Amino acid sequence: MKTDDLPTILSGGESERVEFKTSLADSKRILETVAAMASLGGGTIVVGVRDDGRVIGTDLGEGSLEQLSQRILAGTDPKVFVRLQAEPFEGRSVLRIDVPPGDGPHLANGRAFTRSGPATVLMSRDEYERRLLDRLRESAGYERLVVPDVSLEALDVAAMNRFVELAGPRGVVWDGDPNSLLDRLHLLREGRPTVGAVLLFGREPQRMLPQATVRLRVARGAVEEGAVVEGGLLRQIEDAVRQIQLRLRRHADRSGLVRRDVDELPAVAVREVIVNAIAHRDYRSTAPTQVRLDDDRLEVWNPGHLPEPLTVTALRRAHPSVPPNPRIARALYLAGFVEEWGTGTLRVVSSMAEQGNAEPVFESSLGGISVALPLLGAEHALITERQSAVIERLRTADAQTRVADIADALGVSVRTVQNELAALESLGLVTRVGRGKAVRWTRVR
Repeated sequence: MKTDDLPTILSGGESERVEFKTSLADSKRILETVAAMASLGGGTIVVGVRDDGRVIGTDLGEGSLEQLSQRILAGTDPKVFVRLQAEPFEGRSVLRIDVPPGDGPHLANGRAFTRSGPATVLMSRDEYERRLLDRLRESAGYERLVVPDVSLEALDVAAMNRFVELAGPRGVVWDGDPNSLLDRLHLLREGRPTVGAVLLFGREPQRMLPQATVRLRVARGAVEEGAVVEGGLLRQIEDAVRQIQLRLRRHADRSGLVRRDVDELPAVAVREVIVNAIAHRDYRSTAPTQVRLDDDRLEVWNPGHLPEPLTVTALRRAHPSVPPNPRIARALYLAGFVEEWGTGTLRVVSSMAEQGNAEPVFESSLGGISVALPLLGAEHALITERQSAVIERLRTADAQTRVADIADALGVSVRTVQNELAALESLGLVTRVGRGKAVRWTRVR
């Protein structure tokens, strides 16, 4: 989305891409407009302006921008990461909300919206399903496409040398000819570099594929900072992992005879979630890979969807490898970033458990896949206390457990336990066995 200056936006009036709001009081409608604009390619909302364009200003209380940002993230699916900025205009202050282009149809509080001129309206079911199917259809095979007007001269020989250095233990040798390396990796088409080649070895891949970045946001205590990681995919993985690890704190582990200091997250888990996000994201999407480090978790989100037959529950046990970008995934495997096909999420789960961190949470929603890693000491950060008690009951049970038995043990109603189990099942933490009255539940290991 092209970002215009505020006077230009105000003089142009409301449109499909521009919305005026008098205050933040109607945050529900603001959320719906954010989702609608993201679905249509982006836009701008200006708060503190009447419908006729007259600026009246708005008061922004302490923490109001952070609250609005969090509400937008929590209420949109796929998540929309807006840019919020207070700007002065004619002696008054207005809030500018820049909405980036989104990843397919976005939902606001579970409903799809679109823009009809300057109005935000519900999206019809037919339009929603059409947009979603188009989005899923377009994502297949993108890495194999040829990038227009890109030749071998646009590729970085230093990045190729780095790849060969990393891939040497797996038998990769190179004679120095870019064509021979790209041909071996199946990254040439009709003699021209493909999208996969540009992503892995492009000298400036973001000039041709601006969505291929990692956006890092850190909000720890009073410190808030952000960074954008660019370059080829090998560099992105190494830089993103390094920046996260620099911001993790050390904890003293006194569980043994000798004290040892450990990071808030195991290095294996950090590396795996970053590699998975970069290797398996949908590069047709205009959304960047997004990483957020808070006081209680590391959360990584990438555009895309789990290919059949994978589910979030299946990610916790041995499962087939179904990479959406097989050529990129193969190159990362040869470079040593992927240890063994289909085992990355298993290493995340096992390394977290071995260090004493709480369970990671995998989610697959319309348009995106996310994984949240609770930091050491944040055992209940991602699930409620009651949900934690349900998991603990399943963990200590000798066999698969009935809902009624869990309810009796916790002293709550069967309906309450059913609701908690449904929430935990959606996070891939528990699974049901059997059907109807014979259903039993077990913890996913």
